[in-house]
Amino acid sequence: MKLKSTDTLEFINRGLTINGKPFVVEYPDEPILGIEKGKLVTIVFRGCGCSLTHWEPEDIEGHFPEEGNEGW
Repeated sequence: MKLKSTDTLEFINRGLTINGKPFVVEYPDEPILGIEKGKLVTIVFRGCGCSLTHWEPEDIEGHFPEEGNEGW
């Protein structure tokens, strides 16, 4: 499932919530750093530095966990 530009992203307890519901991210497959200006920020460490990537909601893919199976 892809997100829409109107979806509200929040980063709570090292997990992503969309419109107040827990969301399991399948793509991008990078560690999540947080949310900035409505975009998902991921981080990748390379050698002595790191690379931050800002993802639009439409670029994020994943699913809502089934009831009783949080998937975190």
